Amino acid sequence: MATLIPEQPKECSYGERLVYERLGRDLDPDWIVLHSLGLQHHQAKLWGEADIVVLSTKGFFALEVKGGKVECKDGVWRFGDSGRSYEKREDPWSQAQGAMQAVRKRLIEAEPQFEDVLVGYGVVMPMERFTATGEEIEQGVLLDNREFRRNLGYYIGQLNRFWVEAHEAKRGRKPRLPDRAEIRRARQVLRPDVDSAFSLGSYLNGVESRLLQLSNDQIRASRRMAANPRTIVRGKAGTGKTVIAIERARLLASQGMKVLFLCFNQLLAEHIRLSLRSDRSASSIDVRHVHALYREVIQRAGMVDRLDEGGDNRRLFAETFPRIFVEAAIECDLPAWDALVIDEAQDLLTPDNIDAFDLMLGSPGINRGRWHIFFDRYQNIYGSDVQDQVEKRLSEAQPAFDDLFENCRNTRQVATQGSIVSGIDLAIEGAPDGPECGNVYYRDAADFVRQLDATVSRLLRQDIAPRDIAILSTRVRANSLVAEVESIGGVPIVNASSGPAEGVLFSTMHAFKGLERRVILAIDMAEIGEPQWSMLHYAGLSRATGILHVFLPDAARKAYDLQSTAFALRLTGRPAAGSHT
Repeated sequence: MATLIPEQPKECSYGERLVYERLGRDLDPDWIVLHSLGLQHHQAKLWGEADIVVLSTKGFFALEVKGGKVECKDGVWRFGDSGRSYEKREDPWSQAQGAMQAVRKRLIEAEPQFEDVLVGYGVVMPMERFTATGEEIEQGVLLDNREFRRNLGYYIGQLNRFWVEAHEAKRGRKPRLPDRAEIRRARQVLRPDVDSAFSLGSYLNGVESRLLQLSNDQIRASRRMAANPRTIVRGKAGTGKTVIAIERARLLASQGMKVLFLCFNQLLAEHIRLSLRSDRSASSIDVRHVHALYREVIQRAGMVDRLDEGGDNRRLFAETFPRIFVEAAIECDLPAWDALVIDEAQDLLTPDNIDAFDLMLGSPGINRGRWHIFFDRYQNIYGSDVQDQVEKRLSEAQPAFDDLFENCRNTRQVATQGSIVSGIDLAIEGAPDGPECGNVYYRDAADFVRQLDATVSRLLRQDIAPRDIAILSTRVRANSLVAEVESIGGVPIVNASSGPAEGVLFSTMHAFKGLERRVILAIDMAEIGEPQWSMLHYAGLSRATGILHVFLPDAARKAYDLQSTAFALRLTGRPAAGSHT
């Protein structure tokens, strides 16, 4: 298959698209086919365009495609395709010749060595049997429906033979045929990579400015929290829960309250502390990683040894940790806070943790104190029995409820890709358009590293800073595909746990919950489509604000296709069997 640039043709007639796609299938892998090539050096037009340009080792050819009916009457050419028709004074051969001359002029201006390379043109009429002859008509470069069913490599060979003979007849010598390196150079001259001209980083700045605007959901939730001392805010990943939580903590602090801001994720707690450091009004906000706070109080009371009673991790965090904290807090006479804000609370909503929160609020407690809880029900790691107990306990406090639906973190492309891969739907409503997201497939570990290096290098060339890129894995680094990789794209890979440093960040998806980056490169994703991995994939992929690339082994292509089909069915209201909604 030849390389098509672009891979999908921009808006064009059916016949033109048919020819372009056939060339891609039929021609040699080292050849390049360009669609709708703009020609500022056209000899007769301020701005011309070549329908298709083929860069091959048999020569460079500009093709004029007429997809439907072709006729000429009184010197006026009429063309019809896809239900529309139009007229031109210029015949197809003259159009193709003008495009060819503009292509040749541009190549020689850029690199004089192209002076003696074979450049020609052709006319393709895939739907028409065109047998007319005339001074303007050159049958030797025409391909119509009589031969269109043949492999189109034959047609490029026909053009090669015609133009070689034409050059010999007119110039007395054979033209030089380009080699593979010259094909690549010609491509860069005619349709260069525009990394330096187009700043993807600047584009993402514009996307982020739209994401930073408060949605109607967020405004409503903020107002409701101002009017209610106890609120529960629910929303999918990307709906802005953390933004509202921080803003609520600021407002409470500005009213003279001592606020405890709790979250499950240690990296998120550090990030919020740093972001509030220069805010004077936030001086009375105590931002804590919940289990670090638990451990600190337990150590102060001399009860650390009792944590060995915890059993497995789930029981440790759901029951043992908060129970021992409550005893330790009473022993230490822990001062209470005036208000409690809990972000990413889905990891903390168990009866024993609520007992701990109750104690943190002092005498008003959960039932009469001031608190605001934010969580994503789709990331709840506890079963329905625990959820029922929590809902019953919190209902006694008569909280107000709000639901967030509008995505104010991710672009529509990120939300769609994250929904497909994880099988759990991110919010798409309200999400702005952004760059395309997609999969990067690899054959083996070595190919993965090559693909990752190429992807990071391209992003860096497109004005994305290393600090804006995060590699998120489902595994710790020692067990990941980058275990032995120290740098990528010429910059170091920095562990998130190591603190601020210049480079591309590496983190597990679990540790990155609540945080975000412009660009997320998701790796170690071989388990795509397996239900037990869905929640982790959902949590990790939703961290991308502007670009999400998912690296998948070749063997996962079918799984991705199944996930994509299931997503489409969910959009139409018909859940697929085994899907996670």
